[in-house]
Amino acid sequence: MTKYVVREWVELISDPISFGERDQRVFKHSELPTMNNKLSVTLRLKIRSHGSSWAAIFRKSEKVTPSLWLTAKKSGLHPRFTGNWKFNIGIDELGDGLLLNKWYHLTYTLSDPEKRLDFYIDGDWAGFYSIQHVKTQKVIFNDGPLYVGQSYHDNGFDGEISNFRYFNWRLSAEEVKEDFFNEFQKKPIVYGSKVALVHVSTRKYLSTKGIKYDFGPQNQQYMIICNGQEIDLINDVWTIIGANGTSVSAGDHISLNTIIGFKHQATGYNLHSHDTSYEKFTPISKHQQVTLYRDINGDNDWLIRRYNQTASYDGSGHLMNGDIIGLFHINTNKPALYSHNILLGDGTQEVSCYGDGDEKNKWRIELID
Repeated sequence: MTKYVVREWVELISDPISFGERDQRVFKHSELPTMNNKLSVTLRLKIRSHGSSWAAIFRKSEKVTPSLWLTAKKSGLHPRFTGNWKFNIGIDELGDGLLLNKWYHLTYTLSDPEKRLDFYIDGDWAGFYSIQHVKTQKVIFNDGPLYVGQSYHDNGFDGEISNFRYFNWRLSAEEVKEDFFNEFQKKPIVYGSKVALVHVSTRKYLSTKGIKYDFGPQNQQYMIICNGQEIDLINDVWTIIGANGTSVSAGDHISLNTIIGFKHQATGYNLHSHDTSYEKFTPISKHQQVTLYRDINGDNDWLIRRYNQTASYDGSGHLMNGDIIGLFHINTNKPALYSHNILLGDGTQEVSCYGDGDEKNKWRIELID
């Protein structure tokens, strides 16, 4: 008689939970979906600090099917399983390591019939391990407890975890994408939301370092830059406000193709641009300047457009977490917020208004709070 296993999954952790190196959650095997010879795990993870030694994200029983660790010092991803020929097998290390204070969506899939382990980061296929001797080598599954965080002699991680899901089948690439763009990922961005803007082509955050443009003592404006691929929670965070002269309520949804403003959280100044009269250019490219400006006026107004139609798109016509957007400056005939690989003398990346919507005008908006 052929035995069929019904596809089942369970969300073991939903809302974000803070973890330290000694924290753990333990789930009995009986709490997990009935499984045969395949499984998948998806989760969202944010690391606060890199551990001085290896750190466990999850591990099932004393064996390692399934398991995921972070390497020491830089939090490289290390997905593993146990086979009938070797205890600890899998992908040694994926990429250059996780950035701090950034949410990632991670997916682990394992199948004995397909003889492979696959791993995805933010919905994209990142690496795999393929069993070579398919007739004799098998994945060893187990009925031990599932540990999230610290397990046995392994320290856990310092960070936050959410949406930890356990599946009794191997997710396809399309199903991984669907899980990545789930309802949690689709959280709306509203007036009053605190956000960060990431330049898509260079992956650096829109920021400031307190460097002034020289407009005289009565007109203090600070240079806008891109500065690093790890978020700075002081200099990189903005609050979304209404356009100059408009009345909005905190919590209201933001429609696409709407004119809005951005207030820098740390300084209270506004994201601003202006014309290029009196040689008001950026220092290297001689483009239109982008600054932080204290005063409230129409030069702080930006038209928002969305480029993606998948990602966090929910069909509502509202701005959503993770959207790829362009920001077009209203008062200077809509040049777009722009950056590129050109570096200033201190190693930060120049930002300007230039162009009308090419790859260097694209920004990913990330919800901070």
